[in-house]
Formats: sequence, C-alpha cells, structure tokens
Amino acid sequence: QDISTDGNVLEFVLDDFDEVPMNNTFTFFGIDYTNVFVSTAGYVSFGDEDGDCPNCDDFRGEPFPDPVTPNNVIAPLWNDINPEDGGNITYKYVMNMPDKFITQWTDVPEFGTGGSNTNTFQAALYFDSGCIEFRYGSLTLEELNGGNATVGVENIDGTVGLDIPTASILDGSTTCVRLCYDGNNYAVVDEQ
Repeated sequence: QDISTDGNVLEFVLDDFDEVPMNNTFTFFGIDYTNVFVSTAGYVSFGDEDGDCPNCDDFRGEPFPDPVTPNNVIAPLWNDINPEDGGNITYKYVMNMPDKFITQWTDVPEFGTGGSNTNTFQAALYFDSGCIEFRYGSLTLEELNGGNATVGVENIDGTVGLDIPTASILDGSTTCVRLCYDGNNYAVVDEQ
C-alpha cells in the first residue's frame, strides 16, 4: 500500500529523526508503545526507558543485536540515505483490518550521490498480531552490497535481535519480509 501521496509528510534534514503518534498501541518485544521515532536513515525506534531516542540520528547500522544505541529498532533498510537530496518520508495509520502503522521512504537517495541511487521501502507494523512487514520497491543502494546496510529488529537494550541478510533484498528477488514475535525474539515467517 503506497502512502507517498496520502501519508503525513515528515520534513527532515540530513541525519534527523522525529517522534510521531501511531494512533494505536503496538507491542514490540513484549512492551507496549503508542509513539515511534522515525529516522531519515531507514529505521524507526521506540527509544529508551525514558522516552528518549539517543543516537536516533545515527546513519550507519551495525548487525543486530548490538548494545550500542540506538536500540529498540525496526530497520527495513538502515543506511546513509538523504531526504535533503530528494524523495520524501511519510507515515500513516491505516484502518482497514488489520489496522497498521506504515512508515514509507519514497525515492530517498543514498548520501553522496547528488540525488541519484533513490530507494523506496516501507515498515508496516500490525497492531493486532504484533507482526512487522518490510516492503521493498526500487532500491539502488551501492553500499548495500558492501554490507553497510542493516535490516532487522532489536530489543530495548540491544541484547536480542534478528539480523536479516540483504542480498535478496537488493537484487529484487525479495520484495516483502514478514516478521512475528515468538515470545523471545522475532523470526521471519514469510518472504516473497
């Protein structure tokens, strides 16, 4: 579901983030959240125990799990991308059974490419099941091949997480990854 034209547009500068309401409660690693921090770098975070998001402007992801902040992360494609050079980042609460919260990065270019190497992808958080979908459109990240992008999830203290290999995402053979929580960690339950 494309929300690039009817979602709420976030106005960002390079290496930026903003806290937004989800209009519902999402349970992530057994903890309930109603707001989420959206980062320009291709991820969302629920922040720390104090409701802050230390280092949410970090543009380079490390493999999950990693205790270095930011933690409590959902990363469809954490990399150094730059909305100042083009594209947009939108979010939307979608009520159409099942209800979900979608964040979309649309045609956002990789940093240092002057607006080329644009990338379109989403994170969809399903309120009823607690499952997450990473959805991919066109991706042209050069650095993804070098292993510099992070895809996956990580808990609040960075001790439990799921790191997803990126090769099939970049080559376009994977356009959707669905993750669900098993009471201890998230696992890939479907990949298309």
